[in-house]
Amino acid sequence: MTELVCAKSYCADLCYDCARLSIMLDLDGNVPEMRSEKSRSGPDPANTIHNMNFTPAKTEMWAIWNKTRYTRLISFTFADDALKQLVDEEVSPSALAPRPLFYDPALFHIARLFEAEVGRGEDSPRLYGDSLSVALLLRLAAAGDAYRTPARGGLPPRRLRMVTDYLQEHLADNVGLLELANIAQLSRSHFCRAFRVSTGLSPHQWLVIARIEKAKELLVSDKLPIADIAVLTGFSDQAHLSRHFSRIVGSSPGAWRRQVAP
Repeated sequence: MTELVCAKSYCADLCYDCARLSIMLDLDGNVPEMRSEKSRSGPDPANTIHNMNFTPAKTEMWAIWNKTRYTRLISFTFADDALKQLVDEEVSPSALAPRPLFYDPALFHIARLFEAEVGRGEDSPRLYGDSLSVALLLRLAAAGDAYRTPARGGLPPRRLRMVTDYLQEHLADNVGLLELANIAQLSRSHFCRAFRVSTGLSPHQWLVIARIEKAKELLVSDKLPIADIAVLTGFSDQAHLSRHFSRIVGSSPGAWRRQVAP
């Protein structure tokens, strides 16, 4: 997340060692101009203040601020190996072409989800962050009409069981998407899609529900403090457990325990 207060007009070199996507969240004044050549005017901005700019690694790109008083941006950088895997499995190479001053509402929605996680001030589960990252990459490709038609169908029952068994065995761990995709022998994006087809849930949603079910077992069968149960079931603290428990079950862990206590 970056905030810029602009007191005068200036020009910035946006050439980076890795691919970068920037999305405008707030703006006061003129929309900055993007140029692939410093001396040549760039494209007209989209009809929104939430302009987006994608620059591949080591690609010339310039931003020109003229009567732009304030901007707030969220930027994403992409590792070369992640983009190479995506091109190999999911998208055409044109997905990685420079794309100045475009707008895609679905991509903006994903950026807002990232913004919310940054603002929470606590570590996000790896599985959630990984899933958002894959969604961002695929939507970036789709916004450029470079997304290949995805394979349909869910996970074979045996592989689905292997994945869910692994999640049950690692409820308290910060599981990553790559671990699960490797178990299913699929790319991360194919795995996310197939898992949702099979279960109706994203991997992160499934894991949260499984953690809540385990928490309910411990609330009934044990006299452990709720804070300890939160840690045992993979939540960062009691408040984190309570937030998800109340959303899914409809009451707080303490109230639920009193209701079902023998």
